Amino acid sequence: MRRLVRIDLPRRLARTLPKPLTEIVVGIGIAAILVMARAALFGLLETRSPFALAYLGVVLATLIAGWRSGLVTMIASEGLIWFFLVPVRGSFRLATVADGWGLALATVTQAAMLFALYLYQREVQAGELERQRRINFLGHALREMDHRTRNNFQIVTAMLQLQAGKAASGDVRAALSEAAERLQAVSAVYAALTPSSQGLAAIRLHDQLDEICAQIRRGILPDHIALVTELEPLLVPNETAVAIGIVVNELVTNACKHAFGDGGGTIRVRCRKENGGALIEVEDDGRGFTPGEAKNGVGSRLIAAFVRRVKGRSELVSSPEGTRHAIRVPLG
Repeated sequence: MRRLVRIDLPRRLARTLPKPLTEIVVGIGIAAILVMARAALFGLLETRSPFALAYLGVVLATLIAGWRSGLVTMIASEGLIWFFLVPVRGSFRLATVADGWGLALATVTQAAMLFALYLYQREVQAGELERQRRINFLGHALREMDHRTRNNFQIVTAMLQLQAGKAASGDVRAALSEAAERLQAVSAVYAALTPSSQGLAAIRLHDQLDEICAQIRRGILPDHIALVTELEPLLVPNETAVAIGIVVNELVTNACKHAFGDGGGTIRVRCRKENGGALIEVEDDGRGFTPGEAKNGVGSRLIAAFVRRVKGRSELVSSPEGTRHAIRVPLG
């Protein structure tokens, strides 16, 4: 919209030329070009409609460099046309009273048109400034909400950890500690959404998963376990990104804790497009497990719930050579 209303050449060239100089050069240049074009048509039109192209020059100069440049074009074009095209040619004398009235009418009409363009551009600029002010306000509000949400995650996590430390029962301590860890996982997913967002609706899933894996490396990943990512660029809806992030965080965290025992190994996280949807894989080369072992665990139920939430399908293959979780999510 802004480019159609005003190109604002003086602002673009501000580092090279002073703004007033640009306005003057544009105004005089457009006036000279259009007057030469009108002079070339003199044999065809003679003295009929001598100021016709001057109107076009005022509009072009105003759109390119603002109302001051349009004013320069109006004055320069009328002066050149008056001197070179209006009788008596080569002089500022007018042959008849009608020529004087024609000059006056052209001047008033161009001035009115220039004033209308100025008012229009001013209103558009005011609207753009107001829109930018609202965008800045919303951005500030979203950042504030994001900050408070992260603080709330931290407070609730700290309360769970504190309660776990005070619990007399070992089972209760373990349950509260796991709840705190899962809440930290949700917090990590939420924190990864901001730098990976593309607008309010789309999330760059590959960036989000990369950030989640980076947080796991910095946090709980043992030195003897490698975490490798193979992530193709993929945009997904916000809700899908949250669900996938929580699932991947849960799967990678479980692999870190249970897949390798005291030995080492590698965990791989992959994502790519497949048949119009997204395929997310978490694979390790650990000792594997019997799929029925953890079927009723909280983590398994959590994963299943979030996969169902995005209408996805999950597949689990485990053997003594490792475990592979594949999650397919439609993106239609």
